[in-house]
Amino acid sequence: MTIGDSDNIKSILNGTTIPTAYKMGYVLNHYREPSFRAIEREYGITRPEIVMLIFLVHREGITANDICEFSGHLKANMSRAAIALARKGLIDRRPDATDQRRQLLYLTAVGRQLHGRFMPMLEARERAMLACLSAREAEQLERLLNKLGDHVPDWAGENSI
Repeated sequence: MTIGDSDNIKSILNGTTIPTAYKMGYVLNHYREPSFRAIEREYGITRPEIVMLIFLVHREGITANDICEFSGHLKANMSRAAIALARKGLIDRRPDATDQRRQLLYLTAVGRQLHGRFMPMLEARERAMLACLSAREAEQLERLLNKLGDHVPDWAGENSI
């Protein structure tokens, strides 16, 4: 089967008993995997490190565990990412004044610059992914994704399976 074999792809995506999740994964994987591989090659940072940098641009002074709780990533991977990013000078890890066991994460100027270098590629790839949608469809997709995102805490707990 080739990527261009749309009948086979549709058959697989529609043939599973979890078609919505499977389709969402299919689209996301085709967006994320090539994008993250390119960032890994060009900038020498891993996928968990990419996720952490993107997250820290929007909220600093949090722990690696906070990022795990939000993103669903494994704690060990995020902990290693924090250590690696600190060694590379891309983030600072500072002890929490209220609990010295907790390390709060902050972007450095170098980390913020690196984020600014790889985000345009991710943004362009997102535009390409959404290019098949009309403006109205894109707005509708955004509303639906917001609704699904708001609903995640209701069903995504670790013990929910």
